[in-house]
Amino acid sequence: MASSCVGADAAKMKPLNFPLDLSKVPADMAEVMQQIKQLAESMLFHWSEFPIVLPPSVTEILNDKDRQNQIFKDLFKAPVFDELEEVGTTPDGQLKNLSKKQLDDIWDNGEFDVDSVNFPGQVHKWRLTQLLQKGSQRAHNTMLDDAAISLRLMIITARNRFNSHFFSLTKSARELGRGLWLIFDILIGMPSTSPGDLQSKIQDEHMKHLVAELDIKPKYKSTLDKFCTYVKTMCEKLQSKNYQTAALRPPPVPYIYQTPGGQEIDLRLFNKDLINNCLPILSSILERGARGWHVQYRQKMMRDLQGQGLSNEEISQKINDAIMKEYLDRVFSGISTNTELENLQPGIGLLLVSQAKSVIAMKKAVSNVKDKLTIHKQMLKDHLEKTYPVKSRIVAWVNEQIARFEDDFIVQNLWSAHEEAIALCERQDLNQTAYFLKRDLNFIKEREAVLVKELGKVRIPNKRYTFSTRIWMPKNYIVTKVEGTKQTVIPTKIVQMEPMRGRMPPNITYSLERYRGRMTSSRYPFWRWWNYLQRTWAWSWNSLFFLGVVVPWCSPVSIRALLWIKPFIPDLELSQIDGTLYPKSSSKTRTFISTLRALWLHVLNSRRKFEETPDRGFLGKSLTRHLNRIWNYFFKGALGSFFLTLTYPLMCVGGSALSLIAALLVPVWVPIATLLFHLAGILIFDFDSPADNNKFSILFEALIYRILIMGLAQPIVALITGSLLCPLAALGISVFALAKRLGRGFWDTMMYFLVIRSRGRVPVSDGFVARRIAGPGLAANYFFQIKPEQALAALESKMELDELEVWRKNLEKKIEIPTEKYKKFVNQCFGPFSAGLVSDGVYSRLLKETQSLQKDLMVKVKEREARLNTGLMSNNSDKIKLPERELKITILQGAKMLEKFYTERVFPLINMTEEEFWEMKMLEFRDWRGLASKKFSEIFSKAFLIPLDGTDNLFRLEVKHLNLSRYTRMLASGNYRDDLDLVTEVHSPNGDVVARAPSLDQNYFDPNKVIIYTTRYQTSRSRSKPWKPRRRSVTFDQLQIPLPLPHPGVIALSIYNREHEHSPNNLEDAYCQRILRATKDTPYVDLGESMTEEEMELEASTPENGAEEDPNFLHIAQQERTFSEEDMARLTDDNVKEVRVTIYSPKGEGEASEGEGRPPIPYVDEGAGRVVYKEPEGDNTCVDV
Repeated sequence: MASSCVGADAAKMKPLNFPLDLSKVPADMAEVMQQIKQLAESMLFHWSEFPIVLPPSVTEILNDKDRQNQIFKDLFKAPVFDELEEVGTTPDGQLKNLSKKQLDDIWDNGEFDVDSVNFPGQVHKWRLTQLLQKGSQRAHNTMLDDAAISLRLMIITARNRFNSHFFSLTKSARELGRGLWLIFDILIGMPSTSPGDLQSKIQDEHMKHLVAELDIKPKYKSTLDKFCTYVKTMCEKLQSKNYQTAALRPPPVPYIYQTPGGQEIDLRLFNKDLINNCLPILSSILERGARGWHVQYRQKMMRDLQGQGLSNEEISQKINDAIMKEYLDRVFSGISTNTELENLQPGIGLLLVSQAKSVIAMKKAVSNVKDKLTIHKQMLKDHLEKTYPVKSRIVAWVNEQIARFEDDFIVQNLWSAHEEAIALCERQDLNQTAYFLKRDLNFIKEREAVLVKELGKVRIPNKRYTFSTRIWMPKNYIVTKVEGTKQTVIPTKIVQMEPMRGRMPPNITYSLERYRGRMTSSRYPFWRWWNYLQRTWAWSWNSLFFLGVVVPWCSPVSIRALLWIKPFIPDLELSQIDGTLYPKSSSKTRTFISTLRALWLHVLNSRRKFEETPDRGFLGKSLTRHLNRIWNYFFKGALGSFFLTLTYPLMCVGGSALSLIAALLVPVWVPIATLLFHLAGILIFDFDSPADNNKFSILFEALIYRILIMGLAQPIVALITGSLLCPLAALGISVFALAKRLGRGFWDTMMYFLVIRSRGRVPVSDGFVARRIAGPGLAANYFFQIKPEQALAALESKMELDELEVWRKNLEKKIEIPTEKYKKFVNQCFGPFSAGLVSDGVYSRLLKETQSLQKDLMVKVKEREARLNTGLMSNNSDKIKLPERELKITILQGAKMLEKFYTERVFPLINMTEEEFWEMKMLEFRDWRGLASKKFSEIFSKAFLIPLDGTDNLFRLEVKHLNLSRYTRMLASGNYRDDLDLVTEVHSPNGDVVARAPSLDQNYFDPNKVIIYTTRYQTSRSRSKPWKPRRRSVTFDQLQIPLPLPHPGVIALSIYNREHEHSPNNLEDAYCQRILRATKDTPYVDLGESMTEEEMELEASTPENGAEEDPNFLHIAQQERTFSEEDMARLTDDNVKEVRVTIYSPKGEGEASEGEGRPPIPYVDEGAGRVVYKEPEGDNTCVDV
């Protein structure tokens, strides 16, 4: 410590001197400046002497014997791999002949090995060119590959030409049928329907089924009635008044229900307010549960698993499983006993634990089934490779076998995840989750297939078409009064003047319809002809109105405009005051007479304006008056009137006559125009197409592509390919493969006996005949083995570099003390006067002294770093390793060196406590072995902690120019026999052991958050290679995590509707949905203790003792056989407690509460309970008026 700081302690300070010239300064200012000068010289200083003495180094404190050649850059020198000349020649310089083993290797594989001289156990592998020798084994494998190609042509390619989804006879039959269907669709319009959103319908029925048996507990019966009555009353009010969702304040909804067997169902976690209040507490518990124990637990697990012969993956899995189990135990125990949660809501901690355990159990069940599938698929692949050596080389055939296996696996394990999840939940006493899992499994087994079949029969048209016709008479216009959501058609009244503008009626608007719509759909055949007739009728009616009424009677060139004297207003406008129709001022149309009057009025106005203007012009009005009269009276008035009189009557008479003629001919030309429009749709673009596929030139698609190419040409080509070309190609490939194998065998035999056996030698360089493909320095999978002394020397160099870095930072701060004090002095004294530093004068000299000291410091530090540099390159550091015993010894000795060095020389220099240091390193307090492992990982790589084994390809790094005797004496003086088993930092030979820090997603506690969606339905995707077989995704289970339970508000309304069949609440009503959304945002109210004894003694309302039921009105899920009461009766009702009502997180009304200090949170309905699908009324006609 003293030696390392001697330079800093020997530094000498000298006050700064500020020379001042006060001769030109006023006396009072000079006095102040003199005081400031004295103050600055008493406070500020600079380093007069600052010797920089680096900390003592191993390169300097060794004795003369050990100090010799102590240069670390020679510590790791990679060996020279160029030994081909040495291994390929005899002592007298002649090339070596091939041995019998090398000749046998050439006969088998066309390769041979040559033992290395400098690297014992290593070999140089040479491969001969195939022109000289290929080898019997390689030639045999080539023949099997060719046989696989030939067999693939027969069992895959040829077969697929008869039956497959691409280029086959069955494909052509489907395309031909599709083409004929398109032809009929073009000619008459074939039905185009779909079942609609079948997935949503099934999901709704699924959610309904899960809670179909639930009933309200007796003590909550009045709460349920109040809530459902409120919903019904508010829906009626909202029908007549414009209520907003933000103004709704629904009463509390019950969250406790029961099964027919008496089991209690607690759904309090569905309350968003309650779960949001729990989340911050859960976050704190989860964070505390993962802190400060898993590192020690991991080391303990590694000591327990060490020596059991487990692989790296198995060790990692066991350690992570054990850490996670311990973490969950700690977290669940903390949640169950947490006082804040208990004060928030009694029993909520146990409910949160049950929810998280349920999610974990279901995820584990799904994961087990996936793992089972993966294991069996790998076993199948191994079996195919062993049993079918040729077929297993055909990827398409292997994929087919795997697909068949997956189908069988799905059939055998369709409900395995459900069954395993139920078993796990029952073992953990998660009875509520087990109940819903059984309901879910019952739905999938017994109800889903029936619902899919029945709901699939409900067909809706893919497209609807609306054709609008104009209402001719204004008195027949349709005026609708809109009040809230009520719409009422009122009598049409026409007035001559716009109603007086007054106060607009609140919440009342009026709408006007000038057209009547007729609708068709693509549901039934001949819909194109229906469209043709409706389009023809609509176009004819609208053309008659435009050509026979608008143009000759209401337009500016109409007969009315020619004969009428005053302008007329042909159009009407709707008043929003009282819903009457009055003339629309913007549609005012001038007549011939009014246009002439307007022309001469313009002439008079122009003349009057000219006369009223003062005579200030260049020529004077005496001359320009005559020009103005000529321009206005002659050009504007006379000529304008002449041309208007000449052209306007002709335009009105001609335009009206042509319009009337066109109107009379509407029955002739409109059907033709409509027919041409439909032909354009067939030939160019199909505007009426109900499908989302191709709409361009559908006739070409049907005739040329579908029928001619795909339907007629494809089967001929596919038949020829499958029955003739593929067999011939397979035969040709087989003959060629056999001939190639015989030819290769003859050629290899001849070359072996004539050339290789008699003239073959060991080469010393790559050439055309032989090329080295493996050997020392050539392959990437090799390691360098070093001695423990080398590792310890590198560690000591690293320790000194760490100390040097800390020492440098501390000394830099001390060097900068004078400048920092100078800046602080100036800022405090002159900062209030907006004065600052300037880089000249005394401050400039001080900066130069500081920079000079910093430069000297960096030069000496760089010199020391150069001496401590080990010369280790990054491309070799990850290849350096040690055997297991030597690695353990190195770690133990390194820990001793670190403990002594850091305690004496590093800890006194760092600006933190020792506890903070170990926490920063993420190690236990004074875990010197862990620190040694980290240092070795930094010096070399993480792979350094993985010891060498007997199968590794390794080379030794020998040190020839460095004295390591000091480290040898360290190792010799230590007794490590009893400590080797305590070293757990050594990792598995197969890789690093990955132990993740434990964590748990907060969504596990929230039943509204979807963790895993159901895999029931898959979305079709476009494929880049359509000829490849379609690989269906494996859907082995339909378990959604957590289960999609509806909101308790929906459950309450369902129970109410079951008991009040004659006056139920309509769950599909928009207002009912608004109230349910408001219910989900309502703060939680504890209703369990606010019931009277009379209410608690009410008889349970169940389907057996409730209102008399009519089977015709029962939901499909209610008609099934319920579970046994013995299976469901798991829990007992809680005892009645004291009367208490607790409200959490009260909120203001609607938007006002959101605007106070925070933006409104967008509504996300993640746990929504959707209503049951309702079948729409059937479309009994093609045309709806």
